[in-house]
Amino acid sequence: MGSTESSEGRRVSFGMDEEERVRVLQGIRLSENVVNRMKGSSQPSKAGQPTPPSPSGTSEGPEKDAKPPRSEHSGGRPAGVDEDVLKRYKQEQAMVQDELLQVATREREAATQHQRVSLQRGEGSVDQDKWRSDQLVRELESREAELRRRDTFYKEQLGRIERKNAEIYKLSSQQFHEAASKMEGMIRHFYSFPHHARLSFGIRRMPSYEKWLQNVWSLGHSRQTPQVGGALGGGAP
Repeated sequence: MGSTESSEGRRVSFGMDEEERVRVLQGIRLSENVVNRMKGSSQPSKAGQPTPPSPSGTSEGPEKDAKPPRSEHSGGRPAGVDEDVLKRYKQEQAMVQDELLQVATREREAATQHQRVSLQRGEGSVDQDKWRSDQLVRELESREAELRRRDTFYKEQLGRIERKNAEIYKLSSQQFHEAASKMEGMIRHFYSFPHHARLSFGIRRMPSYEKWLQNVWSLGHSRQTPQVGGALGGGAP
């Protein structure tokens, strides 16, 4: 127990008894005798005080009766050993308490850091969700704008096609009326000569002529051009 080996840099193991006293230092359990000596060494020793003079008044020298002081714990060990043990015990106890305080401080700091990281992660998750929502809103608005643009484009194309069809229909109708008027003039000119009467009668009796005349009549009637049919009918012999 009186070893002077330095304990710095070593981990101290300790234990508590029923009265909450430290009994284990560096893996060695203190015996009851050592604990009692440690307690006794803290009290002032009475054995070291000088003996008072005898009341009998004898003139014998005190040097003969005086004896060297002995420690009340005279077990063959000097008092310096017990003081060294007590000193080491106090040092080890202070070291243990300091280490426990450091461990508690580190655990508290670790818990605080963990809580801070958790809060930061929570805030980061909320920010990420908000950023994702904003991105989805922007994508939806972009798609709606694209749909509106396409709808406008298709409407313009449809209007252009309708106008083109109307122009084509108008041109076709005009060409038909011109062709009908030209044909009517040719027929009237043909009927104006007597020697063509028999020939025209033969032509009118042909199936192709009747079919052509029927088509012209039906088409002219549908276009509300009765003058074509009347002209053709009036030219018959």
